[in-house]
Amino acid sequence: MNLIKLCCIFATKNMIIKNLTKYAFLGTFILIFTIGCSVLKGDQKEGSVKKRKKTPEANMKERILAREDGGIFNSAKSGIGGTTYEFATSNVLWRASLKSLQDIPIASANYSGGILISDWVDTNGTGTSYKIQVNFKSNELATTSLEIKTFLKKCSTNYTSCKLSNGSAETNAEIKNKILNIARVLKIEDEKKK
Repeated sequence: MNLIKLCCIFATKNMIIKNLTKYAFLGTFILIFTIGCSVLKGDQKEGSVKKRKKTPEANMKERILAREDGGIFNSAKSGIGGTTYEFATSNVLWRASLKSLQDIPIASANYSGGILISDWVDTNGTGTSYKIQVNFKSNELATTSLEIKTFLKKCSTNYTSCKLSNGSAETNAEIKNKILNIARVLKIEDEKKK
């Protein structure tokens, strides 16, 4: 009998504590809400709240012409409504890179992203393969327009474990010079055709 009485008292006390907690939380929320509203109400006195008027933007043509880069579709450079396209065949560096890497299988080529990545190549069957990545910084024929990265993968004889590393700076410079030399020749050929 005492056990049942103790359980009833304990349950009643817990219910009271739960109700007090619930009401305390609700009261705190209401207090914070009313204080927040009164702070905003007080700011409107004496013109301290600045209301921003939405002004209509300038004419669309004027905004496009004001941009130096011509907007998304480059319409300021080619006239309103027109679009200029630059194809990979007109880019000497892109063509030179493809020509210099013509004996290597290409895994990924993204002209608009400015990247060309070869597949892993094992030339002598020793388990050491390499990969070449060409990043195009600009379309100009300059040494700063290209960034070359090479990667080496050395695998054990049964190809159970492989170790990856970056290629040497000399190899990167050699590939870059080869691409730039081919690009110079292609540019001269293009100018002769014109």
